Amino acid sequence: MKFIKYFLSPNPGVDFRFYIPLAVLVFLLFAGAIALSIIYDRRKSYDFAFKRIFRKTSLHLSLFGILFLFLLAVRYEGIPYFSARILLFLSFVPLVYFIYKTIKSLKIDYPREKENVKNITINSTTKTVHKYLPNKKKR
Repeated sequence: MKFIKYFLSPNPGVDFRFYIPLAVLVFLLFAGAIALSIIYDRRKSYDFAFKRIFRKTSLHLSLFGILFLFLLAVRYEGIPYFSARILLFLSFVPLVYFIYKTIKSLKIDYPREKENVKNITINSTTKTVHKYLPNKKKR
C-alpha cells in the first residue's frame, strides 16, 4: 500500500535526484532528432527504403523531448498532479517502446525493404528498356 501511495502521490515535492539525468535525456532526444533530420534529408533522395521507414522518427524524438522537458519543468515547480511519479513512469514506457520499434526497424525491416526496393528497381529498369526499344523493321 505504501508503494502505491508513493507512486500515486499528487505532489511528491521538489526534492528530486534525477533532474540532471532527465535534462541529459531531453538534450539527447533533441540532439538525436536534429541529427536524424539531417541524415534523413541527405538520404531521402537516393534511399527510398530509409525514406519510407524513418520518415517521422525525428518528429517523434522531438515530441518525446518536449514531453520530458515539460515533466522536468513541472516537477521543478512542484505543480500538483502533473508532477506525479506515475506520469514520469508512464512517459518512459512509450519511449522504451519507440526505441525498441526503431531499432527493430533498423536491424530487420530496413535491410529487407532495401533489398525489395533494389529488386523492384532492377525489374522496372529492364521493363522500361524493352519498352522504349524501337520496333524491328519489317522487310
